[in-house]
Amino acid sequence: MLGRRSHVRVSFESGAEGVLSLSRDVAVRVRGGGQLVAISREAAVTGERVRVVLHDDAVDVLADVVESRPIIHDGAVRYQLLLRCRPRDAAASNTDRVSEPTR
Repeated sequence: MLGRRSHVRVSFESGAEGVLSLSRDVAVRVRGGGQLVAISREAAVTGERVRVVLHDDAVDVLADVVESRPIIHDGAVRYQLLLRCRPRDAAASNTDRVSEPTR
């Protein structure tokens, strides 16, 4: 393709460590048994640990992805993520600390 950049945009030092944090909007609803269902534009990996920031309740919820499958939502392909909440002591109020959703 014409106009594509051919130069390196990012480089990593060998042995670099860190955490990748991606923010994305999801629609979340509560399901029984400590589970959440999220509708996302992007798929997730089963077993992945995520943090869901519930802005209305000012609460962070740590969860594990149990299932990620494509669905049609409002005429577009989206992903339904089934999340299992981690123990209560893993969640914290947003007023206690500033955090972003992680993937």
